[in-house]
Amino acid sequence: MSSEVVEGFVYPNHEVFWGVLIVIYPYLVSIITGMVTVYAIAEFWRKELKDIEKLVVISSLPFVLSALLPLLLDLGHPQRAFEIYITPNFSSVMAVFGIVYLTELFALLGEMWFLFRVDIVRRAMNEENSVLRLFYKILTLGVYDTDEEAIKVDRKAIKILTGVELIAAWCLSYVSFLFGVVKSNPWWNTTILPVSFVFGGLAAGGAMVMLLYLLFTEFYRVDRKPEIISTLANYVFYFMLAAFALETINTILYAYKEDVAWAVIKLASTQLALPLAIQVIGSLEALLFLKYVCYKCNMGKINTPFIVIASITILVVVFAMRWNMVIGAQLIDYGLRGFVSYTPPLWGREGLIAALAVLMAPLIMLPIVAYFFPPYEKRVRAVL
Repeated sequence: MSSEVVEGFVYPNHEVFWGVLIVIYPYLVSIITGMVTVYAIAEFWRKELKDIEKLVVISSLPFVLSALLPLLLDLGHPQRAFEIYITPNFSSVMAVFGIVYLTELFALLGEMWFLFRVDIVRRAMNEENSVLRLFYKILTLGVYDTDEEAIKVDRKAIKILTGVELIAAWCLSYVSFLFGVVKSNPWWNTTILPVSFVFGGLAAGGAMVMLLYLLFTEFYRVDRKPEIISTLANYVFYFMLAAFALETINTILYAYKEDVAWAVIKLASTQLALPLAIQVIGSLEALLFLKYVCYKCNMGKINTPFIVIASITILVVVFAMRWNMVIGAQLIDYGLRGFVSYTPPLWGREGLIAALAVLMAPLIMLPIVAYFFPPYEKRVRAVL
C-alpha cells in the first residue's frame, strides 16, 4: 500500500484570540468617554445640568478604576503591568495608553478634590466619627479656606481639569482607531468605525448617567428635575442616532461596493444574527422611547419606566456593537472560505464569570465612593 500525503490548508485556519474580556474593555472605555463628556457639557454649556456634576464625577471614578481589569486578566504576566507606567515608551501603543490612562485618572481625582473641597472641609470640622474626621482632615491637604474667593479658584481649576480629562477620555478611545487601520481584516478597515465607536460610547455614558440619576435621587430622596432628564435624553438621542446611522451607512457602503468586506459581513451574519438583531431593534426602540421621554419632560412629567427601559436598552445595544466589532471580525476565515464559532467558557480568566465580575466591579465600588463623597444631602421624609 502506498500512503498519500495531502498538502494544503484546512479552513478555517485560525481561532478567536480576543474574547469577551477584550469586548468589555472598549465597552467600559466607551462609558467613561460618555460620562466625562456629559460632565463637560454640564461644566461648559448646559447650566441646568449643574446639579448632577458631583454625581457624574463620583460615578466616573469606579469605571476608570475598572477599565484596566479586562487588560490585566488578559495579560500573560499581569504582575508586570505596572512597568508601563514607570517606564514610558512612546513607541509602544500599550505604554502610550498607560500615559493617557494616568492623565485621565489624576485629572479626575483632582477634579473630585476641587469639586468636593468645601464638603471635605465641613466634614473635617464637624464629623462625629473620629476616624472619618481624621480621614477628611488628611484630604483637606491643609487647605481650609471656604470663602467666595477660594471657591472661585476652585471653579477655575475644575474647568482646566475638565478640559484635560475630556481630552484624555477621548484619547482612551484609541482602540477604535487601531481597529480602523487593520487592513488585514476588511471589517475593521474602515474610517467610519472610530467615529461610530465614539458616538456609541457617548450614548452609553449618557444612558448610564440617566440611570444613576434615577437611583441616587431615589436613595437620597431628592426631587428629580424634568429639565435634567430632558436635556440628558435629548443628547443621548442624538448620540445614539449618529451611532446607528453611521453603522447603517457603513453596511450600505459595503453592500454597494460588493467587495471582500461585504462577503465577510454576509458570512458572519449567520453567527452574529442575535447581536445584529439587538443592535438594530434595540437602537430603534431606544430612539423612540427617548423621544417620548423628552416629550413628557417638556410637559413637566417624568416617565421613569420609559427612562429605565431606554437607558438599559442603549447599554445593551452598545455592548452588542462592541461584540460585533471585536468578536465578529475574528469569526471569518482569512481566506473567506468559512467562519469559526465562538462560545466563551464559563470559568477561567477569559470566562463569563470573570467578565461578569469585571462588569459588576464599577457598580460595587460606586456605593463605597458615594459613602465618602455623597453627591446629595440625604433628606428625611416626614412621618405623617
